[in-house]
Amino acid sequence: MARTHEEFVKIMSEINPNIEILGMYTKAHDRIAVKCKKCGYEWNPKAYTLTQGRSCRFCSAKKGAKNNKGKTGLKTHEQFIAEMSVVQPTIEFVGEYVSGHTNMHCVCKVCGHNWQAKPYSLLQKHGCPRCAKSGTSFMEQFIKTSFEFALGKDKVLSRNKSVIGMELDIYIPSLNIAIEPGNWYLHRRSLERDKIKREKCISKGIRLITIYDNYPISQSAPFEDDCFVFDDDLNKADRCIIIDLVKKLFEIANIQLDFVEKQWDEVERLAYENSKAKTHIDFVKSMYELHPTIEVLGKYVNANKRIHVKCNTCGFEWDGVPASMLAGDGCRKCGTKLAHKKFVKEQEIFEEQVRKANPDIEIIGEYTGRHNPVKAKCRICGYTWNPRASSLLRGSNHKGWKTIHKNNTAKT
Repeated sequence: MARTHEEFVKIMSEINPNIEILGMYTKAHDRIAVKCKKCGYEWNPKAYTLTQGRSCRFCSAKKGAKNNKGKTGLKTHEQFIAEMSVVQPTIEFVGEYVSGHTNMHCVCKVCGHNWQAKPYSLLQKHGCPRCAKSGTSFMEQFIKTSFEFALGKDKVLSRNKSVIGMELDIYIPSLNIAIEPGNWYLHRRSLERDKIKREKCISKGIRLITIYDNYPISQSAPFEDDCFVFDDDLNKADRCIIIDLVKKLFEIANIQLDFVEKQWDEVERLAYENSKAKTHIDFVKSMYELHPTIEVLGKYVNANKRIHVKCNTCGFEWDGVPASMLAGDGCRKCGTKLAHKKFVKEQEIFEEQVRKANPDIEIIGEYTGRHNPVKAKCRICGYTWNPRASSLLRGSNHKGWKTIHKNNTAKT
C-alpha cells in the first residue's frame, strides 16, 4: 500500500528531524524538494533514499572530515582560500568551502568562465576548463573574423585541408588567397613544412600569405614574397598593430573597405571569444622559456592531457602532463642523473669511510654510487670481487672470509 504525504512526513520526522519537507510526496522513486534545517541547503533527492537514512551531503561531508581519524582533517573556508591563493590565484569562489569532495562554484579571473569543481582537484592544479581547451590563437581569429565581416562567413574557410592536402588556417576560395598566421617559436622548427605548403599553393594558383609574430628583429624574413614578420606578440600587443596588418591584407585582397571603431571593437570581442587563454603556440612558448632544452613534439590539447615531448640534452622522449611541466617538471632522466650526482661521494671520501668501517678492504675500482658495485680487494688474502658500495660501509666482507682468514692465520 502506497504511503500518503502525511505518513512520509511523519516517518521523516522520526528518521531525520533535521530535514524539512518542502515538496509533495507522491511515491518512493519520485524526487521531492527538501531542506536541511542545520545549514539551509536545498536539494531534490528520491524519496526512498531519505527513508533509508540519506541526509544532507554538506553536513555529512563535514561530519566525515571530522571523523576520519585525522587522515585529512576538516579545513576551514579561510584555510582553503589561503591555499588556493598560492596554488591558483586566478580562481575566485562563490559560496562556502565544505570538504575536499564537495563541489564549489568557481570563476576564472582570466576568461570569466564559471564552473563547478571539487576543491581537492583544484588544489592538485586542475584549473579553468575553458583556459585548458584547445583552439586557435587570437591573431588568427582576429584576421579570420575581419574577413568574415568584409566578405561574409560563408566566403571564409577555417582550417581547410581539402585543397592542397595540408591544413590552411584561413582560405578564401573566391579570391584564391590563403593566410597562415603563426608564432615563430613554433614555426622555426617546421620551416621546411611551410615551404612545402607554399609550393603546393602555387601549384593550385593560390596566393599564400605567411605571418610570423615573435620574430627576431635582427633576422630577415624567411620568404621574399608575401611574408610579414613582427617582433611583437600579436596576441597581446597593441591592437593597432594587428588592425594595420588586416588593412594591408585587405589591400592585397583588393577589398575597398575600412571598418569604423565600433566594428573593430566587435571583431576584437569575437576574436577573444573564439580563441582560448592558452593556445598550442602559447604552450610551446611557455615551455621554451621554462625548459629551453625540451622540444614539444605533440599537439597541445589541454593542461591535463599528456603531450609528447623530447629532451634535446639526452634524447629521451616521453608523454608529459602539460600542467606538471609548466609547474617545473622536466626530463626525468636528466633529473635522475642530476640527483645521482648530488649523492655520489668523491672517491677519496668513500675510500676513507671504507677504511674506518672495514680496514681489511682496499678499494681498487671507481666509486660511482652507494648502490652500485665497486671493485675491492681483501688486504689479508688478496681476494678481489665487486660488492655494492653500501655493503662495504656496513662492514661486510667477501664470501667465506672467516674460514679463509682463519686458515691463513693457522698457516702462519
